[in-house]
Amino acid sequence: MGGPLTSRDGQVRLRPVKVAEDVATAVAWYRDPVVLWGSEGSTEPFTPERVARMYEVLAARGEVYIVEVQGPDGFIAVGDAALSSVGVPIVIGEASWRGRGIGRQVLALLIARAQALGLPELVAHQIYADNRASLRLYEGAGFRVVSGGEEGGRPFFRLRLPLEGPESADAGSAPALL
Repeated sequence: MGGPLTSRDGQVRLRPVKVAEDVATAVAWYRDPVVLWGSEGSTEPFTPERVARMYEVLAARGEVYIVEVQGPDGFIAVGDAALSSVGVPIVIGEASWRGRGIGRQVLALLIARAQALGLPELVAHQIYADNRASLRLYEGAGFRVVSGGEEGGRPFFRLRLPLEGPESADAGSAPALL
């Protein structure tokens, strides 16, 4: 994994995660019932050990980032994201930063990174049907529903974004969102 990825306007940055340093901040995000329900399908709070394990598992599969936004005194950590063959999860953990278009910029950065790495596609493996904001985010970037399922009685969708070949022309223009 290289260095930070920064949006064109310089307002959003994806910084490679430093597990030992970032877990303390991230634990608060994974104790927020809104985050837990939307991303994990439960409201059971994460311990610091569970957050560290999550980051380590994601890092073994790809790249893990802390989402930062430009504040008055420098960058502020507001969430996390990952890029791997098993998904592109994005969590804006700080409630006051949700709904401001940060997720859209993060997804655009992840798509651009995936293209630079030569990945053939991205898959959002499990977006719960009631998580309308996430569905809008991924579909707005060109992801399309390819299948679905149910976990604990809660329906979810799997979405796919081709990054090369003839289908990619149909895949939206997410990198232009930067």
